[in-house]
Amino acid sequence: MLVHNRWSVLTVSLVAQIASVSAMFGVPFVLPQIRDAFGVTTAQAGALAGLPSFGLLLTLLLWGVVIDRAGERVTMTLSMLLTAGALGLLWTVSGLWTAGAVLLLVGAVGGPVNAASGRLVLVWFAPSERGLAMGIRQSALPMGVGISSLVLPGAADAWGFAAAMSLPAVLALIAAPLVLVVASAPPTPATEGDRGGHGREDVPDAGDSSGSPYRTWALWRVHGVSMLLGVPQVAMMTYALVYLVQEQGWSAPAAGVVVAAAQVPGAAGRLLLGMWSDRTGDRLRPVRWLAIVSGTSLVLLTLVPGLWSWTAVPLVLTGLVLTMWHNGLTFTSVAELAGTSWAGRALAVQNWLQGISTTLTPVLMAAVITLLGLPAVFAVAAVFSAVAIVVAPVSTARRVG
Repeated sequence: MLVHNRWSVLTVSLVAQIASVSAMFGVPFVLPQIRDAFGVTTAQAGALAGLPSFGLLLTLLLWGVVIDRAGERVTMTLSMLLTAGALGLLWTVSGLWTAGAVLLLVGAVGGPVNAASGRLVLVWFAPSERGLAMGIRQSALPMGVGISSLVLPGAADAWGFAAAMSLPAVLALIAAPLVLVVASAPPTPATEGDRGGHGREDVPDAGDSSGSPYRTWALWRVHGVSMLLGVPQVAMMTYALVYLVQEQGWSAPAAGVVVAAAQVPGAAGRLLLGMWSDRTGDRLRPVRWLAIVSGTSLVLLTLVPGLWSWTAVPLVLTGLVLTMWHNGLTFTSVAELAGTSWAGRALAVQNWLQGISTTLTPVLMAAVITLLGLPAVFAVAAVFSAVAIVVAPVSTARRVG
């Protein structure tokens, strides 16, 4: 029963994370409707996309305390209910400022799901299958983005952006009781044997044996790589659809299909890289290669479609896919470097720092669009990929039993 249960916990965590992703990252797919509803520019509307992440920054460390005191299950359930309520407030907004305030609230109440569900994976799964499990859970981002890109543009065209953003609220309400019923606390040491040998003795405990993991640079470098690679990821998520609509003349629903098509290989890549890292014990070497190839694809996306317009869609798809693949590897690496006694704090710091990247990227790119035009967004994002190549540790390989 318990062997089955750890996969049930993972499945429900995935559903909750998809609901959270759809709420926090669904805004880019209703930007044309927000722009038209409030009579603002693409750059101004795009700045709204970073507000949920800014709200996450304001409350995430406090949510970490709630996770420690109330547990992952209660925290995730509460977050789902509050997220649904916050999205419901979009029906009351009358201008850009009030819409921004509501989106800020969405991020503030939706932040703990990623950290809480990630810690569940750390304590329920042994190192030999943790990369796969974390890759499955981290596939919630491309899955949530894919669902949003398929559903939200058409819904916003038909009913308006507030109605479209109510759909993630419905998903959050569905996820809340599932989390409450299924996402049980980790097993006690007395029940470890029932997990098929995947007890807590398999979980790295660097935090217990050697003090704070932040006394060395390895964990800080992983955080830094995640922040840097978050810039091209968020840039593609925010502006891919708008780019196809504004620069290539696509309709919003058609462009949404293109973005959705990238999510399948985006999720599959996370799973495959997680499995590969389980076999080799190396979480971060492929991250360096991803930074190289994703940065190259972004440079090509900046330059080539101006010469041959037919290359726009393949390059958009390539950029979307490649910028998605690093999250599972870096997230698992943070948890393992921190150990169980520091994992909750380290994962909260990881999400908090990524939230800075997610928040500031739309603001930075709004300035880039104003000064240089929309295609320049991808060139600037490529610069961050190049810096990530330097910052990424060569390897944090662990010994595989």
